[in-house]
Amino acid sequence: MKLGKTLGETYGSPVAVAMDGRNSNNMLLAALSAGIMSVGCDVLNLGAVPTPMIQFYMSMHSEIKGGVTITASFAGQQINGFRVMKSEGVEDPIFESITVEEMMANTNQVPGLAVGEMFKVPDFTEAYVDYILSNVDVEAIRAAELKICLDCRNPAVGVITSQLLMRLSIDHIFITGDTSVLDEDRQTKLGHVVKSQELDLGVALEMDADHVLFTTSEGEVVHGDRSFAVLAKDILSKTKGKVVIPVNASTLMESVIRDNGGELVLCSIGEQAVVQSVKENDAVLGGDIFGCIVLPGRFCTCDAILAMAKIIELIAKNGPLSEQIRSYPDYFILKGSMDVPNEDIPKVLECFRSLHLEKEMDLFDGIKVYNDQGWILVRKSNVNNMIKVYAQAGSREKATAWVQDTIDKLSEFAALNSSQTQQ
Repeated sequence: MKLGKTLGETYGSPVAVAMDGRNSNNMLLAALSAGIMSVGCDVLNLGAVPTPMIQFYMSMHSEIKGGVTITASFAGQQINGFRVMKSEGVEDPIFESITVEEMMANTNQVPGLAVGEMFKVPDFTEAYVDYILSNVDVEAIRAAELKICLDCRNPAVGVITSQLLMRLSIDHIFITGDTSVLDEDRQTKLGHVVKSQELDLGVALEMDADHVLFTTSEGEVVHGDRSFAVLAKDILSKTKGKVVIPVNASTLMESVIRDNGGELVLCSIGEQAVVQSVKENDAVLGGDIFGCIVLPGRFCTCDAILAMAKIIELIAKNGPLSEQIRSYPDYFILKGSMDVPNEDIPKVLECFRSLHLEKEMDLFDGIKVYNDQGWILVRKSNVNNMIKVYAQAGSREKATAWVQDTIDKLSEFAALNSSQTQQ
């Protein structure tokens, strides 16, 4: 409710609200809306829709001053969060300028007769599906008579994707599970279903429909850098331009951009960093290794449903996904983390740098050290009091070993530094 007060006062009326499929959402939506209305702002309730859809709706209604959806990308069902947007559906890093303490101190309240109202927005799924269809070759997809399996943990997303696939004449089945986290384990299980049912493709959608990963008709897991490479090759064959990837992107992503005449643009890690850089650079594509795909258009965001439709189109036109990725080399990127107080993080990063002074380095976002077999990246996490470690190698075992060895060495340094500080 305090957050709602802050958002209402920050943006003005009306504010659009939405939610994903987690059990806690109705409770949180009610409290959030009460806060917004308590400072005199109207609430437009879009119901259970993924983030790309609230952004789509806001892009069509310039009178909407702000928006917030209740969701937590890549988190389990027991965790929830808030994604905040300003007008036109542009994500707003509002929590960088307004602290939790400032929000909790907000006791403002308009008189009873001046409180805002809540309006239920009529279903606009058809308009959103029309938008997706306008971005693909519908007839080519229908002619291919594809059959796919969707792993979708959000019922709201399931309804939308089902409508889309029916209009594309695609036979499809759904599977579910007990976790919303989009990881390789989900892809592997999805692959078993795809192969056993002799389907053409498996699609795993993240809870909020902002990340998507695939499996081939043979059940093979397709890592995010490979699906990105398929899209990048196709887009750059038609339109040369800038392509945005984060500093932890794989060597495959870098090479496919350069080999197909694109201009590589690096950005910080995080999907919103990708989105923002795509906008700032007027790029033709953006993406990361986790299944974030940014295809600029009417609005600019990580839209997994649009990315899914584009991959389906490329399969319909160019053949099985397994054939399209066959020539791409395997790069294994593993990650780990370690807890470090924010004030000690600079010292730990400097320790890592000093251990590799003789190596080639990139200091764009954290410290990235290259060697003959890959690279290791150490950076301050977007989460407070944490350091992230990434490693790319030619095998999963090697990448895992690099991550663990780096964490062990830096943990030893951090412990020693802490002990000396206390003394």
